[in-house]
Amino acid sequence: MISVSRFVSIAEQVSQSVAPQWPLSQWIAVNPFWQYRNKPVEDVAAHWRYSAGSRLLMSPEFYWQKWQKNEIDKQHVTDKMVEQLQQRVSIITPIPQWQNLSRLVDKYQQRSRKMRWNEEVVLQISQTCGLFMQFPKRFQEEGSDSSLYSHWLAISRADRGIETLMDEADLNELFAELPDDPHELIKVCQASFLTDASDYALQCYCQALISDLWGWAAAFSYQDARQDSQWVFDLLCIRLAWEYLLWHLAERTNTSVHEQLKSSFNEQLEHCLGWVGYAQQYNELLWKWQGAYERSQVTRLKFTSAEDAKPSKAPEIQAVFCIDVRSERYRRALGKAGQALSINTQTKGFAGFFGVPLALKTRSGSTPHVPGLLQPSYYIQAPEQKQSVTSLLANLFNTPVSMFSGVEALGLSKLKSLLTGVPGKIATADAHAKATVCNDDGEVSTDALVAICEQALAGMQFQAFGQHVVLVGHGSHHSNNAQRAGLNCGACGGQTGALSARVLTRLLNDTTIREHLRDRGFDIPAKTRFYSALHETVTDRIVWLSDAVPGEVKRTFNAASESLASNSSEPFKARKKRSSHWAELRPEWGLADNNTLFFGRSERLASADTSGSNFLHDYYSNNDLNGALLSQLFSAPGLVANWINWQYYCSVTDSKQLGSGNKLLHNRVANDIGVFEGNGGDLRQGIAWQSVHDGKDFVHRPMRLQVIVEATEDIIQKALAGASDFNQLFQHDWINLYRLDERGELCPVTK
Repeated sequence: MISVSRFVSIAEQVSQSVAPQWPLSQWIAVNPFWQYRNKPVEDVAAHWRYSAGSRLLMSPEFYWQKWQKNEIDKQHVTDKMVEQLQQRVSIITPIPQWQNLSRLVDKYQQRSRKMRWNEEVVLQISQTCGLFMQFPKRFQEEGSDSSLYSHWLAISRADRGIETLMDEADLNELFAELPDDPHELIKVCQASFLTDASDYALQCYCQALISDLWGWAAAFSYQDARQDSQWVFDLLCIRLAWEYLLWHLAERTNTSVHEQLKSSFNEQLEHCLGWVGYAQQYNELLWKWQGAYERSQVTRLKFTSAEDAKPSKAPEIQAVFCIDVRSERYRRALGKAGQALSINTQTKGFAGFFGVPLALKTRSGSTPHVPGLLQPSYYIQAPEQKQSVTSLLANLFNTPVSMFSGVEALGLSKLKSLLTGVPGKIATADAHAKATVCNDDGEVSTDALVAICEQALAGMQFQAFGQHVVLVGHGSHHSNNAQRAGLNCGACGGQTGALSARVLTRLLNDTTIREHLRDRGFDIPAKTRFYSALHETVTDRIVWLSDAVPGEVKRTFNAASESLASNSSEPFKARKKRSSHWAELRPEWGLADNNTLFFGRSERLASADTSGSNFLHDYYSNNDLNGALLSQLFSAPGLVANWINWQYYCSVTDSKQLGSGNKLLHNRVANDIGVFEGNGGDLRQGIAWQSVHDGKDFVHRPMRLQVIVEATEDIIQKALAGASDFNQLFQHDWINLYRLDERGELCPVTK
């Protein structure tokens, strides 16, 4: 028999393997399998396919359709692969999946007139978790037993309704017998029905249990990382407690069902390793087709030679954009606008927080403006502001009760507002334009501010400074969308890039800071001025954050916005109306179809038809012979892009479990910790269906991130050695990595 301590260790490991999900106000895309980056993606896919039914691959029919439509090139496919896929499409092969005791009870017990156990268990736990987060002062008081498990057990023992609802007279008696300590619970479960379980069987079982409440587990993982708690572990134990209850309930009340439970469950414990192997064998062909699909897409990218990409003269206007795929479209339009106006314009790509690790402090708390993997080093203190009628109206549409509760509350008196849209302002950080940058010790020293600027300029890799340099953040303006933060800037923690752009612009225009920068090798000409702006991604308009922006700069940006509007399938007025309409399900496509991350000179990417799919980050390998800067890029924007890409990828491959379902049914839960789809069930994670599918087909192609680097193999290998997390993603096939050579050809990087 496995030791109790070993069982506890496995449960803790599974609990710690859950990727975090940020609250709605800071919602960012996350790779749900981030904690498995040190394992081959094929192994993880097979393990989760069996343990939880999670799909990391598309169906055989998907690849067959892509093959039939010539979206998969023949040079990447063998005749045997075609033959095998055709057979797979014509013959449906079920893949075994682990069945928790709650599902087995539903299978063997005749419950046609009663609630199904698995659904009720998930609902009961989920509602309890909601109470726990909705009323933290009541359940999480300092000095009291605030564990999630204790909270659940106390409520469950006092609740007589479950016994009546499920028509099971012995249920409350069994609740009373449950151990008060979750470690003791593991001990009694082991003695009851897990006496012969192997380590691997227990791992499968724990992951199957946690997958029933994966959304809550992800939300609690975020909380556990920020405080001294083990809420994910408690959640797993709560789910295990229900298994114990149902096992003994069947033992007491239905001998026939209990014998069937025992037989089926023990068979799973004995054969789970073999079934995972079967799932891996089944997936082997599909991984080949997935690779062929991805290679077919990436080889259609067109790059110029290194010689053809050399700039002709120093730029007059330089615009530094976030690497967000939506910025790529605007960058291309701005370059063309500059050509049309005979104004030499250069665009650059850099992470949208512009290297300024800030947080915004208010009376109610602190909001980070940095990527999820980083912690803010500095903060801006926000002034207290009175809420206007408009802001109160906007807040009404963001209450936890319902996405559409505002409609009922406002009634006919606000019919005009409902029909024309709820007005709102995109966050431009106007009130913080001149705020002082502080840290925990107070105002930041000049040396520290210079260091911020030095690091930012080093990352932006200016070869020369133009007369006008614009730092362009981005944000998405729309109403009534629980996941709206996910359409803002991921590098800014789900906020707009306005605050970061304003702060860095102010610092780089400061005479004293420039003098110190000159001593550190950054000689900014006296005539160079920095400006800040915000790209509103729904309408592609530019909001200027700086005063006295030169006329030629505004004209160039206006021409770019007009060009995008004229080439859009939807008129500007319609997009503007859509951005403020409370009932709009698709305010914009966000980062849908993201699939490529390019570190190099953006002018080398010549494929106009792929615009809106590429993260573009400026990188000049000639200035980075030891690969140190590239290693930093792999470890920061490289990981952020992986998180975004895999969140979208999983929301397509398994929209039922790894997506957040129908946006129309989203209801905010428990102080905006997440959303329900409808009024219950597990918290939903991932991207809403309307953000990846247009009603006819997917707008996001399920491709792993294709990372392309304009550098030699030697520099890339040096960079990988210093970027362990990114290297794990590469070595275990969570991403694909290529180098771009001088001729403009792509070569796979050696593992």
